[in-house]
Amino acid sequence: MEGDLSGIEGESALTLVERWYDFLHKFKEPEVKELASGLKELQKLLKSGKATGHEISEVLIHVGEQTSEFSSNAEKDLKQPVQRLGKQLRKAGTSIAKAEDQEYHQQIDTLVEKAEGEELTSLDPEAAVNSIDFWYNLVHKAEGEEYKQLATSLRELKQVLKLSNAKPETIAKALTQVGEQTTEIASAAPRGFKGVMQKLGKQLVSASESLTKAE
Repeated sequence: MEGDLSGIEGESALTLVERWYDFLHKFKEPEVKELASGLKELQKLLKSGKATGHEISEVLIHVGEQTSEFSSNAEKDLKQPVQRLGKQLRKAGTSIAKAEDQEYHQQIDTLVEKAEGEELTSLDPEAAVNSIDFWYNLVHKAEGEEYKQLATSLRELKQVLKLSNAKPETIAKALTQVGEQTTEIASAAPRGFKGVMQKLGKQLVSASESLTKAE
C-alpha cells in the first residue's frame, strides 16, 4: 500500500480487493459490513474494465475513510496499523484521480497544439477523427446537458470528416459549433481545466475561420 497504486495493474488490484473482501464480509458487525460493501463496489468497478480513474478514486477514498473510522473500535495493538491502512487508501484514491487528471491535461494540451495556427486545417481526415474520438470519449461520460450536446456535435463533425466530398464550409460550420460549445463548457469546468478548455475552444473556432478563408 505504500507504493504508487495509481500504476498498479487492474488484475493485481482486483486480487488484493477480493482477498480483503473475502476476509471481511463474513463478519456481522455493521461497520465491517459497510466496509465490505465498499470493497464489493470497488470489485465491480475493477472488473468492468470501463471505470474511470475518478470513479475508482471516489470509492477508494470512501473505503479509506471507513477503514479509519473502524480503527477507533479496533483492538489496541491494531489501532495504529488500521489507521495507517485507511490513510494509505485515501492517499491512493487521491493519487489515482490526480494521475487521470494529468493524463487528460496532456491529451487536451495535444489537441490545443494541433489546433494552433494552420495545423488543424491541414490534418488528414484519419488523424482528425482520432482527435475527435479522444475528445468525444472525454465528454460523453460527463454529466450535464451541455456535455451531451457537445458529444452530439463531435459525432456530427466526425461524420462530416468521413465524407470524401465534404465541403470546407460544411466542415467549418461543424468545427465552429464544437469550438463554441467547448468554450461555453470551459466556464463551468473543474478548477485546473478552465484555461486549457477555453484555449481549445478558441483554437477550434479559429481553425474554422482559417478553413473558410482558405476556401
